Amino acid sequence: MLEGYLIPDGFSDKPQIRVSDADGDLMVLPCNQVKQAVIDSGRHEDGLVGFKLDTTVIPDLAKRTSLMIHDAKSGLLIYRRPQTPNIVPLKVLRLETQLLPMVKFDYHCGRHFQYELSSVERFGHETALQAFHLNAIRSIYISGRLLMRNYEEFLDKGFKVIVLLTDPYYELALRIFLLKRMAKTQISFFGDRDKIILAPAAEHLAEVNLESEASLKMALKKAPQNVRNVLVSPITRQLATTIPEQTVTRSDVATAIDLLSRFAVVGFDTDSFYFQQAVGELLGISVDDFPLTPRHSALENIATRLRSLHIAELMLEEDLIFDHYVREAMKPKAPDLPQTIKNPHAKTSH
Repeated sequence: MLEGYLIPDGFSDKPQIRVSDADGDLMVLPCNQVKQAVIDSGRHEDGLVGFKLDTTVIPDLAKRTSLMIHDAKSGLLIYRRPQTPNIVPLKVLRLETQLLPMVKFDYHCGRHFQYELSSVERFGHETALQAFHLNAIRSIYISGRLLMRNYEEFLDKGFKVIVLLTDPYYELALRIFLLKRMAKTQISFFGDRDKIILAPAAEHLAEVNLESEASLKMALKKAPQNVRNVLVSPITRQLATTIPEQTVTRSDVATAIDLLSRFAVVGFDTDSFYFQQAVGELLGISVDDFPLTPRHSALENIATRLRSLHIAELMLEEDLIFDHYVREAMKPKAPDLPQTIKNPHAKTSH
């Protein structure tokens, strides 16, 4: 028998689960089990969020070796039986630092784990916490653009964090490019929460000329606070703050570096081969399965224009300091050593 519960975003929503296996969908079922604790905590109107699968529902339940259960609405994976006897026996978080997620990389990594949840920021803080609290599962892969201080405790509970960092100017170029595009078209990998937070920035950058330094300068100088919150030193924010609106200062750089020192693998996208190698060693699987998206020349050109703008330097001040010290710490100590941190003792604080 399989038993669980699914709390939807809407207080009065009626959740449903989609049951499937390797051959396709089996059924969609409403959650019809009352969870009184959910009512008592005010998390759902009637508490009808529980589900139960047994042989009366699926007669050959025990033989369904590839059984999966998803939230029918969002597609969130709730349960998956181990697909292979060689699952990776680790709990891993890949902290995403870019607005553009590494979808193929997450797919190739996640398929080696019993449970996977990519782009977890789409589902909100409570769902992310639930994923981290899956104590009965020893093989978990989570990825997402999280404010990491909210989840720091899980580094002491067996989770190993990997992160691929990028040049601050390139990331700013990517953000401006995507936000300008968002103003004109739907971007599938932005969740509802992202869309709310990013909408003001998308509107502000809708008419910016990416080929003009003057246009970029004017857009950055006139950016109101809710737009600046999206653009100002995003990696320092991720590592040093707990809420999206929190501002960062130079003192937060040390906090960010201290948290980064606890990660299992840290790499730069300019040395992606070595990042792949370090992740492959950590997970014990082939590095050939890790496709990383190369840098785009158009974004490199925008980044070059941004480097000439003092306003861009001011907006990225904390990230530029952070980037400098991390690169210095990761410089090869001898010829041909990779620019990647592989920290076997990352679960303890340094």
